[in-house]
Amino acid sequence: MENEEVVIKVMGEPVPQGSVRAFVTKSGRPIITHSNKNTKEWRQRIATEGQAKRPDHWEMDQAVLLNIDFLMPRPKSLPKKVTEDVKRPDLDKLIRAVMDALTGIYYQDDSQVIHIFASKKYTGKNDAPGVTITIICQSVKEEC
Repeated sequence: MENEEVVIKVMGEPVPQGSVRAFVTKSGRPIITHSNKNTKEWRQRIATEGQAKRPDHWEMDQAVLLNIDFLMPRPKSLPKKVTEDVKRPDLDKLIRAVMDALTGIYYQDDSQVIHIFASKKYTGKNDAPGVTITIICQSVKEEC
C-alpha cells in the first residue's frame, strides 16, 4: 500500500487568511466580512491549481499530510545579512488560506489534516514568490 503524493505550485505573492468578522444588520441579516480583501482571489488560485492536479481516484475521506513552503518577496530595503522572514504575514494565517482553499478538493474538512510541515522564507535572486504544496494521502484503505 503506497501513499499518494500531489505537488501543487502557485505563483504570486502569498496572501494570509484574514480575520473573519460577523455582525447583524438592523434588519437582522447576518453579514460576514474578511479583513483581507485579497484572500478570496489567492484561495481561488490555489483551488484552481489543486483541482488541475487532483487524481481522479483520490479518496476524500482519508487522512492528509501537508508540506507547505512559502516564498515571500524580499523587500529591497532589507539588509542582505537578514536571511529569515520573521515579518508579517504570520505563518499560521498563510497556512489557513491554503487549507481552506483545498477543502472540498482533497479533503471534506480540514480536520482530516493530521500533519503540517510549513515554512516561509524570502525569495532568492532567481526565485519568484509563491507557494509549493505537497499533499500526501495517508491511506487507511488499499489505495488513496
